[in-house]
Amino acid sequence: MTTTQLTNSIAATLSHHLPNIPIHPATGADNTDTQGLTYRLLAAKLTRERSDRFVQSHIYEIGWLDGSNIPEDLPDKLFEALETIEVEGTPYRATELRWKAWGETPKLWVYYTMRTTKVSESSDTMQQLEQRPTALKST
Repeated sequence: MTTTQLTNSIAATLSHHLPNIPIHPATGADNTDTQGLTYRLLAAKLTRERSDRFVQSHIYEIGWLDGSNIPEDLPDKLFEALETIEVEGTPYRATELRWKAWGETPKLWVYYTMRTTKVSESSDTMQQLEQRPTALKST
């Protein structure tokens, strides 16, 4: 699973669970005239546990754009939508969901952690090499 696949799945999940709310990728610019939700990747990390096993960690920020018009059930809806998402047919469960309220615009931080194993190519077992002596012909 790639970070892009995970990001696209988060956007699709938000759109599916909150069909009447516009969903936008965060651009970094102030969207004071825009309503709805933004999403962005805050951090992605790949850590090696063993030679063939890795841990992928992703942190996403989901933000509500209109600080003056926040639905009461927004945290519950976001928790429900993002607790388990499906990426390429595989369900992934959030390891942590944190509701943050900085200033007037609340934000949700969602953490996804996956363990992956590197699959090595199968190699043929050592085979026996056969040598046959050949005679040189003289001309």
